Amino acid sequence: MTSVFWDGRATLGEGPLWDARIDTLYWVDIVAGTVFTQAADAGRPAQINVETQVGCLGLTDDPHVLVAGMRSGWHLLDVRTGDRTFLADPEADRPACRFNDGSVDPAGRFWTGSLEDGETRPEGRLYRLDGDGAYTVIDEGFYCSNGIDWSPDGRWTYFVDSRNDVIYRYAFDVESGEATARRVFADTSSLRGIPDGLRVDAAGDVWCAFWDGAHVTRFTPDGVVAEQVRVPVIRPTSIAFGGPQLQTMYITSASIGLSSSQLDMWPLSGAVLRREADTPGRPSTPFRLAREVIA
Repeated sequence: MTSVFWDGRATLGEGPLWDARIDTLYWVDIVAGTVFTQAADAGRPAQINVETQVGCLGLTDDPHVLVAGMRSGWHLLDVRTGDRTFLADPEADRPACRFNDGSVDPAGRFWTGSLEDGETRPEGRLYRLDGDGAYTVIDEGFYCSNGIDWSPDGRWTYFVDSRNDVIYRYAFDVESGEATARRVFADTSSLRGIPDGLRVDAAGDVWCAFWDGAHVTRFTPDGVVAEQVRVPVIRPTSIAFGGPQLQTMYITSASIGLSSSQLDMWPLSGAVLRREADTPGRPSTPFRLAREVIA
């Protein structure tokens, strides 16, 4: 059964991230430039205005500091003070492009996808940010880079191109950080809505939120639809596993672009939902940034 974790109305709620060390959920409102932080037992979230679009977050070894993919590049964000430390901006020469979704791989590197604002040109890239501050373009040619996660054994990287209605899978090498041999994991064009953020559970099943589909769908490791869960928002955007034993699924959503009649029909649009999962998720890996990079 789905309930409400936060009953606010984000314009473009995204990037849910659970920190099991402090039982706290983070998420963002991309267009508002806001990072939300809410402990599981807190009544309302704290809000941090970062004054630019912010697409995704990752943990670091310091529970009070996040790594964030923003319009202005990668930054470290101190959630206590709002202070930022700039790391790099590989999109600086492409003003019509910005970071979107991102996640930390099993070895502690931060992966981030980008997109062109109109999502009409295949200019999106998939980046890997290493702990020494160096970054690499892993792949490119995407309309709307989205959800990124890894299989429990670390053999596979999953990555969404929303406007192509596809979830890709790469062969992944944990030691080198190379993702190769891209293939289609799931063609979602026959499903209602557009694939958005995703998360892989402890059994290796892939959960994906479907924008304009009002559902989150579970795919088996061979790309077959196994379960579809209806949610009371038309634009669910992404998923995080958290709570006790990582068996609570947190689902962000958006209200952007909805008419007044659609908002009347879907009044929880922009809220953060939660539901109990039969299979737990996996703890998020912190981004392991070399100390000399920020010394």
